[in-house]
Formats: sequence, C-alpha cells, structure tokens
Amino acid sequence: MSDYISETSKYRHLTVPHCQGCGVDVASQGDPVVPWAMNFELPEKEFAYYNSGNKPRGPIQLSGFANALPFNNDSLDFVYSSHLLEDFADWTPLLKEWVRVLKPGGKLIVLIPDRELWVAACEKGQPPNDAHRHEGKPGELSTYAEALGLKVLEDRLTNVFEGDYSILFVAQKA
Repeated sequence: MSDYISETSKYRHLTVPHCQGCGVDVASQGDPVVPWAMNFELPEKEFAYYNSGNKPRGPIQLSGFANALPFNNDSLDFVYSSHLLEDFADWTPLLKEWVRVLKPGGKLIVLIPDRELWVAACEKGQPPNDAHRHEGKPGELSTYAEALGLKVLEDRLTNVFEGDYSILFVAQKA
C-alpha cells in the first residue's frame, strides 16, 4: 500500500461524498479528507504519530485535543477522523464531542481498523502501532448511535484492496 500517503488517501473515494459543507478532519496530519476541511491536529507531544518522528504533510489550521474541539454546538456539516479513534480505550468521550459540534443532519465519518484484520495485516508485514488501545469490529460503532442521536448510514469493512483492515462508519445526526 505504498502508493498511498495516508490512511485517508486510501479511502477518499468512499468518504468524500459524505464531506459536504463546512467540516473538520480530526488528526488530519496535514492531508485532509477534502481540501475545504479544516485541518485539526492533536498536540505533538501527545500524538503517537509525531512521537515516531513524522511531521504533518501540509498546513494545520487548528490544534488541540480530540475530545475538546474548538467549535460551537451544532456548527459543522461533517466531522471526519481516520484511524485515530483506536488510539483511545474509551471511545465515548470523543464520539460525544464529535457529535456535539455536528449540525442536525451533519455527518460523522470515521475509519478504524478491524481488530482481526489488523492482526492479520501485522502478521503479513504491516508495521504494528503501539498507540492502538481499542481496534473495532463491524457494527461496534453502531452500538453508540442511538445514545448519541445518530442514524447509521454505513458500518462496514471497506474491502478496498487485498489485506485491507479498515471499517468505514458513517452516521447522520438527527
């Protein structure tokens, strides 16, 4: 998968249709899902990606913590995050925060690794990620939907390439 510069770039064809209007890419690493998404980055000293010597690929407009976004309630059309949620053991605070900033009708778009497929990919040479605390499984994010006021649109394995290990979750705020 060396043809891709980021996890986001592997799945743009699946995610871009959901990223309409004003939105944010949480932990974009300077490679936002769409050019008009605000690049939001985590503090460098606390983000494992940077601890491994990597630097953002492009400009970052905002920085802070993923569970404390600098946006008003009901202010964004989409919140996108690719391969960040698995770095947290408890997903609830982040998901609540991300839904808080969505307008009614706004979309939450999340990519996470499937637990079993991630292990298989690592066994075949995928570099491990010590930051992972909670890989998922298809349908797991859907279990949060009702409590968060979300209608699930997609919760499935991506199956984009051989050895793919990602789950795409898309939900709309009621």
